[in-house]
Amino acid sequence: MGFTIDSRSDLSDLKRDHRSQFDIFHRLRVEIDSPVDEIHFISTETLDRRRESLISRRKAAVGELEKTFAFIRSLPGYSGFLLPPPPDILRKMSENGPIVVLNSTHYRSDAIIVTPSDIASLELPFLRLEDIERHMNQLAGLGRGQQTIFGRRENNLKLNDILHWLWDTAVGPVLDELERHGAISTGGVGIHDLTRVWWIGVGPLSMAPFHAAGYHSRGSTRNTLSRVISTYIPTIKALSYARQKRFELFGGSDNSCSKDNSRSDNIVRKSNARLLLVSMPITPGASNLPGVSQEVQYISDETGKIGIGTSVLSEPTPAAVLNKVADFNFVHFACHGVSDVNPSDSHLMLLSPDGANAAKLRVRDISTLNTQNAHLAYLSACSSAQNSSRRLADEVIHLASGFQLAGFSHVLANLWETNDSASSEVSRDFYHLLFQNHGAGDWHYQVAASFHEAVKRLRDKRPQNPLTWAPFIHTGA
Repeated sequence: MGFTIDSRSDLSDLKRDHRSQFDIFHRLRVEIDSPVDEIHFISTETLDRRRESLISRRKAAVGELEKTFAFIRSLPGYSGFLLPPPPDILRKMSENGPIVVLNSTHYRSDAIIVTPSDIASLELPFLRLEDIERHMNQLAGLGRGQQTIFGRRENNLKLNDILHWLWDTAVGPVLDELERHGAISTGGVGIHDLTRVWWIGVGPLSMAPFHAAGYHSRGSTRNTLSRVISTYIPTIKALSYARQKRFELFGGSDNSCSKDNSRSDNIVRKSNARLLLVSMPITPGASNLPGVSQEVQYISDETGKIGIGTSVLSEPTPAAVLNKVADFNFVHFACHGVSDVNPSDSHLMLLSPDGANAAKLRVRDISTLNTQNAHLAYLSACSSAQNSSRRLADEVIHLASGFQLAGFSHVLANLWETNDSASSEVSRDFYHLLFQNHGAGDWHYQVAASFHEAVKRLRDKRPQNPLTWAPFIHTGA
């Protein structure tokens, strides 16, 4: 993901100052960022020889790129070219809220906390790797097999135990530390009173529901939802990437973006604000989603009231969606989602060209897009932020990260299989709150706060039923 972000970064300065090096870099990054099956090969090669040849060439291209990096970084003014940000830039990136990286090994566990004034580590002595692996394995199976009342009740009890453990060993100590240092607010319970926190989980913690950790009996504030507004991000570099675009919707400027990316061509103007709604109430080979039609109609009505242009694709093919996505600032998918054991094949279920079968809009297809005007993707689909591959946990490959790579600053998604009616309820509340509060300051904050409040409302209705409300997450800027 880090390489893909680098390969799509704005390199206009390099192109202007050192055109020959830019051309070499551009050729290599396009080659390495291309799917293997699109690279030219000799038709007489056997499949094994072709695979071996492609792998060998890919490795050679990476080696050439590393040498190109080294040469560019030797040029005056380019010593930091596409390197990780230095400490002062890291601290500056936390001005809108602390960034918390949670890491665990057999030796110890820590939270690395980035705030505007410091980069510090907090040891978490009770967060043990063997417990993390056991609980995350348990969590992976909880979102499935919820058909019986007894099975669902048992899974809710197990999930509550996991959320209690996660609070006691990790999230609670981190938030207490942030509060002691004045990095998060301590008062107020309204939608605008809470501080944002970005969570980055390493290894098996990449799938931990930090946003839902805690004790959720009525009136309890010993939980994340009562203390901060949570956003997930795979890496700090990905956070910088998500913030590259400024956004204007109703005449007010979004001031939360980096000054380094304030060029007018990165601003989405009010007249261009458009929403694409992708609707799949009926999918061949899968259960019907009766709430989808009402969900799409409600969102269309809400956006119509404030002048956002809306288009609806009902039961489309993947190709039709891929052809349209780049033309819209907002996309909303109301459909089935599937997390595959090969995470690049995780997909949204759409329709085949003949209409007879389901067709897959895969992570690998989405992530190759490079949109210019994309801002928000709402994936109202099961498991759209789930990575089922334990071996690739650190790579954060799922549908939500695919949309992030495609250029969407915000992606709203689900950690596991979700209830159709609950998904519709959260999405309706989100859009209502978002457009109700659209003029109140920082747009990025409004997106995160509106989604937080929508999930919290569902939690307050069913506090001891976390399978219903806990899968909903916000990722991005």
